[in-house]
Amino acid sequence: MKELYRLKNLARLGVIVLTALAFWLLVAVCIPEFQAPKTKGQLYTIRHQELRDNNPLYTDLLLESIKRNDGYLVLGTSESNPRPKGNYFDFLNADTSIHAAFSVIAGAGRTPCTYFPLIQSNKHVQNLKMIFFLNPSYGCGKLASSNADYFHRYVSYTVYSHANKPENQDVEKIWKVNVAHLSILNRVGDALGYYSDKLRRKYYQDLVFRVDSAKFHESLTWLDSSRVGEIPQSCARPEADRYNYRLNVGGSFDVHSYTLWPHPEEPYRYDELRTMIRLCKERGVDVTFVAGPYNSIAYQNVHPSELPKIQEVSKKMLQVLEEEGAEYIDCTDLSTVPGVFADWQHHTSYGGYLIYQKIRDYVLEKESR
Repeated sequence: MKELYRLKNLARLGVIVLTALAFWLLVAVCIPEFQAPKTKGQLYTIRHQELRDNNPLYTDLLLESIKRNDGYLVLGTSESNPRPKGNYFDFLNADTSIHAAFSVIAGAGRTPCTYFPLIQSNKHVQNLKMIFFLNPSYGCGKLASSNADYFHRYVSYTVYSHANKPENQDVEKIWKVNVAHLSILNRVGDALGYYSDKLRRKYYQDLVFRVDSAKFHESLTWLDSSRVGEIPQSCARPEADRYNYRLNVGGSFDVHSYTLWPHPEEPYRYDELRTMIRLCKERGVDVTFVAGPYNSIAYQNVHPSELPKIQEVSKKMLQVLEEEGAEYIDCTDLSTVPGVFADWQHHTSYGGYLIYQKIRDYVLEKESR
C-alpha cells in the first residue's frame, strides 16, 4: 500500500486515468448521433428526466408526433396525474367523437416556469396545440411563491440558462426569482451533472440504440388505442359510504392533516402565468388554459374565513387570462359541486369526468371552426 502512495506511482496512475479519460472522450466524439425513426403514432408522454435534460431525441419525437396527428399536449401539476378510475385526459382519449389524441406531462409542482425551457428552445412548439391546467391551490401556502425543491426537481439550471433569452424580460424576471434559491455549489453541481450526462448519453443512448433499436422503442410510451371508446363509470358520483359529502373529500381523507391557506396578495403565480401566456404567443404555441376549481365546500365548512381568499386567488388568475387575451376553459363553477374533490386540491375521477366534458365541448367547437 505504501508503494502506491509514492510520488512516481501516483504520477503513473494519473497518466493512466487521463489516458483512459481521453480515450473515452475520443470514442464518444466518434459515435454518431442516434436519429429517431419516423412514426405515424403519437407518444403519450416522456420520462421526467428527458424533459428535465431537454433531451431532443425525446422532446422532438413527442412534439413531432403530436403535431403529425393533430393532437394536443396536456400540461399540468399533480391534479393532472393519473387517477385509479381515470382522469380528464383519459376520458378525452376514450371519446370517439373527438378527432384528436391527448399526450400528457404532469407532476406535483410542475408549474408554468418548469416548461419554459421546452417552449423557448424547441422549434416544434410552433403551432403546437397545448392545454395547460391551472390549479388555484398554487396560490396557497408555500406554493404561492417560487418553490426551490419543485423547481430543481424538474428544471436543470444549465438547461434553463441555455434556453433563456435575455431579450425576454418576462422570462428573465421569473428566472431570477427561481435561481435565487440555488447556491454556487448547486449551480456547479448541476452543470457538471448536465455535461457529464450529455457525454454519457453518447454511450447509453446513441451507441446502445444504434446497436439495438428495439431498446429505443422499449423506452417510449405510446397512446393506448385499446382504451378508445371505453369511458369508465367515473361519471357516477362517489358512493356515499366511501365519501365525505359534507366536506367534499374522500372518506379516508382528514381535512385537518393539512390546510391550504390562500395568499391572493402574493404576485409570483400571477406573474408566472402572465409570462407563460406571453411566451406561448411569442413562440406560436396554440395554448388553451383550464381554470381549475377549488374545494369551496371544504373551505366553507372547515375554514369559512379563508373562502373569500381562495375565491380571490381564482378570480385573479381569471383576470390575468382575460387581460392577456388568452383562450381558456372555465371550470371554476365545479368548485361547489359535491363529489368533485378527493382532498383540498386534487379532484376525483368524477371531478375529472366533469372537467373532461367541458374540455370536450371546447375541442369539438374548435374543430368545427
